[in-house]
Amino acid sequence: MSRDSGRPGGTYLAGWLFADLLLVIVLVVLGSEMPAADPHPDPEPTATATATADPSRSPSPTRSDTSRPGGLDPVTVSIGIRLDPDALIAGRPSETAELTRQVTQEIKRYEGRTAAFVMVFGTVRASSGGSVDTGRSDEYATAVARQLPQAAPRFFPPYSEKIIRGYHDSGSAIASGTARIELFFLLS
Repeated sequence: MSRDSGRPGGTYLAGWLFADLLLVIVLVVLGSEMPAADPHPDPEPTATATATADPSRSPSPTRSDTSRPGGLDPVTVSIGIRLDPDALIAGRPSETAELTRQVTQEIKRYEGRTAAFVMVFGTVRASSGGSVDTGRSDEYATAVARQLPQAAPRFFPPYSEKIIRGYHDSGSAIASGTARIELFFLLS
């Protein structure tokens, strides 16, 4: 009696199994894709759409017809302040008042606008050698960021690390105690 009973071998079946699995994967991927939205969908007919229009009234554009899409304005504004980093981090009232004074002076030219997103870049140099201390620079920038909404509540959004965030700035020409505040406004 022979071993070959007329059925295909294991290697032959493995090839077909692989092909069938590949076909199933392709069908699942294609079936899970969302169709692209039609940019100009046809309005569904309504009872008011079939009524005759009054020729004496012309349609006026709505705000959504004439406005740009929302989002952040790609043009940013940068303002700078200089403080004693250690005094601000310690929370000295005199340094907080100085921050308020400098920020108020710098934002006067943007009257009527509100910052939507703010990045603060702080620079604190080590006393020996003058290299940037990134840890203290981050602390300083965060201390400035936390004070901004209190310095100008109508201009800055409430403090949140997602909206107002501090970073260190390690530029070689930046003086210690400098904080550069990068402002992002909403498109109007």
